[in-house]
Amino acid sequence: MKTNKIFAFAGALAALVACNKQELPYDLAGTEHAVVVGISKAEGASLILDNDMNAGDYRVILDVPKYQGDMSMLKEAQVMAVYTRGKDKKGVIVAEGITEFPKEVKVEMKDICSKLGISRIETGDRVEFTPCVTLQSGTQVNGWSPVAGFNNIAFTNWPMNDGTPYTYRVSYTAFAPFQKEKFQGVGVPQRGADGSDYGTVNVTQINDKPESYPKGVTADDVVGLKIEGDIWYAPDTIILWINTKDYSLIFPDQVVSPQWTYPGGAYGTYDGMLIGGSGEVDTLNNTLTFSFDSSWGPYGLGGDTIILYFNEIAG
Repeated sequence: MKTNKIFAFAGALAALVACNKQELPYDLAGTEHAVVVGISKAEGASLILDNDMNAGDYRVILDVPKYQGDMSMLKEAQVMAVYTRGKDKKGVIVAEGITEFPKEVKVEMKDICSKLGISRIETGDRVEFTPCVTLQSGTQVNGWSPVAGFNNIAFTNWPMNDGTPYTYRVSYTAFAPFQKEKFQGVGVPQRGADGSDYGTVNVTQINDKPESYPKGVTADDVVGLKIEGDIWYAPDTIILWINTKDYSLIFPDQVVSPQWTYPGGAYGTYDGMLIGGSGEVDTLNNTLTFSFDSSWGPYGLGGDTIILYFNEIAG
């Protein structure tokens, strides 16, 4: 796996040298501009999916990023619910006709389940809400599709008007009980895209606290983790926190491999950083999934999605 990452680094560095000479693989003048709409959970609304489809307060806020361009091209926005059970995933529009922002939208889970043909909610089920837009031209841009997955991921961390980062979806999961002791010991990180095995890492729980918290989250709601081993630069030390309010991850930008030298030394020595990190916890299978971009001095080296499995529980 380390060899594959070295090749990926080499490709990224070579691309930086050649980018000024490359022609785009598409007609830039012929591309259609669109509108970016973000989504977040409303303050005071439910944070997780209730097993009772008649319970829960599911309200989301639709808004546009601070530097969004010409909104006159937007006809309306919608909210799509994307339902996942195991490997089965399907989506349905659950609110439409949204033309003003910010806009709070309330949806009833029983209505969503009816549209999806779901008779009950089981532990492990997930419902994600994502914005869709219809342009004045008639073009429909969905926030998710069975072929391409979620849209607008590239705009993550764009600033919203209130200073919070842009998000392309919000997630509600029917979680199994959280077992804190399961998230420590020997972990096996695998790439989400192809399942490649990185070897093993060591995970310990720490008392350090993050510098900032999501709204409504306090120091008592987080579990700190230190991950040491081969994730990206080899070796790495990653600090993140489990938010036990909604089982998302607090994953700040950080140096994970200080003064890392590219193999062979041809490109110098810089701090290896992971940036734009996010992720979530699967309390049913006791795994962590986290995504990030990376930088190394003046170079942007792309990113990945990692699934961290635990194969040994620390005593």
